[in-house]
Amino acid sequence: MPLHPLFADRLDVFADENLDFGQKLEIFNAPLTDYVSPAIHTTDITVVSPEAEIPVRVYRPEGNTATLPALLWFHGGGFTEGGLWQNESDVVAREIADRTPMVVVAVDYRLCNDGVLFPAPQEDGLATLKWLLENATELGIDASKIFVGGISAGGALSAALAVQQRDLGLNAVTGVLLSCPLLHHTLPPYSEELQSKLEEVNGFGIGREMVEGLNKYLTNDNIAGAPRWWFAGEVEDHTGYPATQIINCEYDALRSSGEKFAEQLAAAGVDVEVSFEPGTPHAHINRYPQDCEPMDRTLNSMAAFIHARI
Repeated sequence: MPLHPLFADRLDVFADENLDFGQKLEIFNAPLTDYVSPAIHTTDITVVSPEAEIPVRVYRPEGNTATLPALLWFHGGGFTEGGLWQNESDVVAREIADRTPMVVVAVDYRLCNDGVLFPAPQEDGLATLKWLLENATELGIDASKIFVGGISAGGALSAALAVQQRDLGLNAVTGVLLSCPLLHHTLPPYSEELQSKLEEVNGFGIGREMVEGLNKYLTNDNIAGAPRWWFAGEVEDHTGYPATQIINCEYDALRSSGEKFAEQLAAAGVDVEVSFEPGTPHAHINRYPQDCEPMDRTLNSMAAFIHARI
């Protein structure tokens, strides 16, 4: 499918040599409308672990006092940027909390800057999952119906968290929701079809070289010595991995990682569904659903995946 007009009409901004990359992204991602949130109540909490104080934001449908399933949600940003303010964190959390309905807990995990390296984000992911389990009654959450998920780097984090909690014997995760995730140290080979899509858009700056450089930085140039579970696609045994939904983007190099991971899970007998959102580049859910029809469809698919398992 051709690149969606929302993205195609702004593609030429990346060729403007008068703008730095941050300015280009700001123009490319600028909203078309003002976002109107569904009726959602939010509470900001700090989760204290031995390693860090982790800000989280709890989203609950306004006036809903029932015991609800929960989604632990992680934003993207290459593990070096991003936060609870991003659309892919705040807007996604509001929409999923409303559409399911459920409690969504968005996590402001430590970023890998100023000497912070892996496994700091994974430590924060595990700490927030344990906190969620310990405080489920107080939060009005059904501890038997907990999902984890995230976008891009947040997808990598949530996939790794699913491995951690399995290996620790917690078995507390009902399902995993991954949006355009990175799941391998090195991107798997591109199919001819994906290669042609990337050539159409010059990759949007995302590709094998960028991923390898980022992972070297995150591991202090020691990818070979990194535990396999840091990237769930590198784990040798996926037996017992939770049910998983992977929604990739059609024009995204990371799609090769998401598709490969789906093959790995299926080979291990895991309940997995994989698709890509047509006409979209990386991180298409970092928008507003009323501006971006593909984002709206993805949110509905996420809610449907959860509904089928609660």
